[in-house]
Amino acid sequence: MDTPQALLVGLVAVCIVALIFAATMSSAAFGVYNAEWDGSSTVRSTATEAGATTTVALETDEYDDVNPNETVAFVIAPDSTYTDEEADRLRKFVEAGGTLVVAEDYGNTGNDLLADLGVETRFDGRTVHDLRYHGPTTAMPEATNVSDNATTEGVESIMLNHGTVLNNTNGTVLVRTSSFAYLDTDGDDEPDQDEPFRSYPVVAADQVGEGRVIAVSDPSLFINAMQKRADNPRFVSGLVDGHETVLLDYSHSESQPPLRVALIRLQDSSAMQVGLGLFGLLVVGLRQSGRLPTLSSSPADSERPGDSASIAEPNTERREGDEDE
Repeated sequence: MDTPQALLVGLVAVCIVALIFAATMSSAAFGVYNAEWDGSSTVRSTATEAGATTTVALETDEYDDVNPNETVAFVIAPDSTYTDEEADRLRKFVEAGGTLVVAEDYGNTGNDLLADLGVETRFDGRTVHDLRYHGPTTAMPEATNVSDNATTEGVESIMLNHGTVLNNTNGTVLVRTSSFAYLDTDGDDEPDQDEPFRSYPVVAADQVGEGRVIAVSDPSLFINAMQKRADNPRFVSGLVDGHETVLLDYSHSESQPPLRVALIRLQDSSAMQVGLGLFGLLVVGLRQSGRLPTLSSSPADSERPGDSASIAEPNTERREGDEDE
């Protein structure tokens, strides 16, 4: 292989690797296949390290295929509303003993889902600040009031990132802010007279049938960058611990990497698996019968005049006029 061919092969190889990488990774915020700061690939890694089987759900049908008593499902910042049929499927999962974590801050999508699940807890929607316990800014409050609960065992505090708080918490409040927190109603990043300081709930669990719905007032808690703050990693581990299956519900989130989607579809479809197998057998059969040409040679190459002579006995005679040159 000469130098130009080698360079071409190398360029093609690099392009193929780049295409595969692009097709298997995602840049979507909160994406399970996004390894950047705003992705949630760490959550999947935490589940794997805990020995749980991780399922990425692109359709709510996945809830029908898991054992609710052994499964915790995560709905992180959904982009669109669940239909009545889909929400009913999630509710039946919880009522049968499943644990469903719903993480949201702004918008009505999360609240609509909580209502469909029969939970009275709601996401407030205003940004919570803390003047004493916080990260780089007061909009990154460190919630230090943690209840003594199996889910929060070993957790002393969690940190939010422009999150909100919970209202109408009739269930068990697992984590609250400090008493130096306030809700920034007017968005000026400063406390005003009508923005009182108090301790606000940010994580709460509600019993629904035999299972639980856990509301977390900031989906950013689950992104990779925030998994390095406070006891956020320990909190996620506590949600995962004791479950054999972790279902990551991305049925209503931004688009996922196409190759990942194709692999998930293939795993979920027996017909596609059979079709792919038959196609493979067809290709093997054609190759063995000689009906499928190979890349090593072609009829045109084998019939090119002078090839055999040039390979077997190279012509060492000078062409006419070589000496004059």
